[in-house]
Amino acid sequence: MRRRFTDSLTGYLFIAPYLVGAVVLFVIPAAMSLYYSFTRFKVISPPEFNGLDNVRMLLNDSSFMTAFKNTWQFALIYVPIQVALPLLFAVMLTYSGRFFKGKGMAVLRAVYYFPAVPSWFVVGMVWIWLLAPEIGIVNGILRAFGMSDIAFLGIGSGTLIPALALVAVWKGLGYAMFIYYIGLNNIPESLYESAEIDGVTRWQRLRSITVPLLSPTTFLVVIMSISSAFQAFDQQFTMVFNRYNKYSDTHLMVYLYEKAFRYLDMGYASVIAWISFLCMIAVTLLVLLLQKRWVHYEE
Repeated sequence: MRRRFTDSLTGYLFIAPYLVGAVVLFVIPAAMSLYYSFTRFKVISPPEFNGLDNVRMLLNDSSFMTAFKNTWQFALIYVPIQVALPLLFAVMLTYSGRFFKGKGMAVLRAVYYFPAVPSWFVVGMVWIWLLAPEIGIVNGILRAFGMSDIAFLGIGSGTLIPALALVAVWKGLGYAMFIYYIGLNNIPESLYESAEIDGVTRWQRLRSITVPLLSPTTFLVVIMSISSAFQAFDQQFTMVFNRYNKYSDTHLMVYLYEKAFRYLDMGYASVIAWISFLCMIAVTLLVLLLQKRWVHYEE
């Protein structure tokens, strides 16, 4: 009896830091945010309960609607590419390792992973330097060949959100690729050898062996990509808001930041936070419900 109590106490002590952190850093702030979403709270004065007034204001807020639309557009571009492209690069990296017999693999892995190392401030500055509408290097090259400029990061342009999504894919590609790469190395080599003996082509092996057996890894990358798409504050702030100091409706997270920390409207910002959170949860639950159709776990 005493040993069982000791084991239980030891277990609770080990998980205590996580539980305390979860309560202090998530549960309590989430509860406070939910309460503030039903109040008029300007920070400098106590919160005043106003029911659903914040929600009604939100539905008539054109900037919120634009940010909401842009966030979904960003997610719809970013998530599929962030799931498919790293898989392609992981397969290429695996085949490269077999072809070169492991020589130079450390260099290749470092090159692929390097974009994930710098902060978004550094990466954002570099891509602004490349894609800025007037002074960007890419547009300079286009002008040198007699072509028209493309407003990649131009405010209100149709290319802004796709450009931001593709830059986000570039930065996250190496990290997701290594998750796939680890998954690929866990697939038994004997399956590929048997398929090769049976005359199965590389494309058929990829479709019939690699993709199905890698589906749990793909599922993980999908969930991570959804989370990143709806929480893409660093990139949006660095590449758009901080540059123009006014364009806040590029993403819900940036619009939330402006309302909370520029206008100190914590009640309104809390509503935005909860809507963004519910959108992310809704998409994640949809993926969880559909996983039985395409995710195959080993039995």
